[in-house]
Amino acid sequence: MRGRIDQKTLEEQLPAILREQFQLDGLPRDHAPSWEYITANTRYSAEGLNNRSKELYGQTLLEFLREQGFGVRNTGRWPTDDEETIQSLEYYVNSAQDRRGWKENTIDSVRSVINKVYEAIREEGLDIELLDLGVYSSNDERVENIQYTITVIEYMDRDLADSTMGNYPRYFEEYYNIVKNKYQVSFNPVTEALDEFEWYRSESDPQPVTEPQLNDLWNALTVLEECPIGDYELERWRLWMKVLLVFLIAVGPRSSEVEQIDVRSQLHFGDDPYVHFDERKNQRRNEGPSKVPIMMDTTLLELYVDYINSVDGNGKLLPSSQSASGSRRASTLNDWLEELCKIADVRLDDGSFPTIQNFRQFWKTLYKRALHENREEIKFVSEEGGTKTPSVDEKNYLDNVENREHVRELGRQYFNGILDLGKTPAVLQAELDQESHLGGQSRIQDYDTHA
Repeated sequence: MRGRIDQKTLEEQLPAILREQFQLDGLPRDHAPSWEYITANTRYSAEGLNNRSKELYGQTLLEFLREQGFGVRNTGRWPTDDEETIQSLEYYVNSAQDRRGWKENTIDSVRSVINKVYEAIREEGLDIELLDLGVYSSNDERVENIQYTITVIEYMDRDLADSTMGNYPRYFEEYYNIVKNKYQVSFNPVTEALDEFEWYRSESDPQPVTEPQLNDLWNALTVLEECPIGDYELERWRLWMKVLLVFLIAVGPRSSEVEQIDVRSQLHFGDDPYVHFDERKNQRRNEGPSKVPIMMDTTLLELYVDYINSVDGNGKLLPSSQSASGSRRASTLNDWLEELCKIADVRLDDGSFPTIQNFRQFWKTLYKRALHENREEIKFVSEEGGTKTPSVDEKNYLDNVENREHVRELGRQYFNGILDLGKTPAVLQAELDQESHLGGQSRIQDYDTHA
């Protein structure tokens, strides 16, 4: 019986199954599998995978697999014959592994990035090597190399699925940061180029968690058989952590906001769900309350609010009877996240474990990408309308409440399907099943149907 095909199937399970089978068959990791090979050696039909890939990404299956690094490289280890560039790439991955502690799956991502860079160089007709992009002997050559790099990043942004794009520009940028210590590199063209992409984070921003890492955390949490934190009942801790993960992904809160929020009064659901913050860091003087959009499906959060009301809870996201605030401290929640990350084997590039700020950065990065897409729409409308200053159109557009809602809806497209929520958590089910009001019952059914 063939398996159900979803986004996780294509982005995580299929590549893992293929590479494991390649190893058994003595094939290279970057081998390009045929439809017959895929159907014969996985639990999915190639035709079904192809159809689903077209639905999700607008790409054929083979195009999608090339994006994942299958069939991209040449007969060598890297997609170039330039000896010095090859040596620099070997230096890059060896240094990243030995000195920064990057794990093998991160190095695999790096290789995919380099493949994509060279794919862009070929497809866009750029006559240059990766290493040479960082070298110039005149200002004109410097500008030309930056423009080449912008072309490569635009190719990635256009060609890759949003969840795949992830850290691609960062690993591209890190190549020059590392190899400059051994090879002649005049500057980092990626750093310069990224100034034109507002969705990208600055060097001072923390590293965001990735979508595959979020799925690993969620799946590890779902299959836990005993609570990793002493003195807590497993199902209750599982519920708390699932609610925490959804809230972090959907809202991108600061640590203090996780502690302070009252879910009974500050979460607002409906067609355009949001969190109401009376005060926020960096809020301008005399500025009114801040409304932060909830970017994911709200069903779990709605059920959780019903649950809090049903048990006469204090309204805190993760309550505590031992703290003066009535909430778990952010430091405690980061400790809990660390325990879950250990179980799921999720780490940042430097080997440390993600904290609340890394989840916040994930939210900010995806939302910035939505805003960037919105600006591209406004730019197109401005050009069509003959407006010389798109920023004026943008201000007028964003000042309109209806259009701000459109931007948020655009952003939610980036967050859809990040997690497979699964069935209603057992603690919620048990409590709300006892309630006689129809609303709670209906939402449980909606949750399980949606999952």
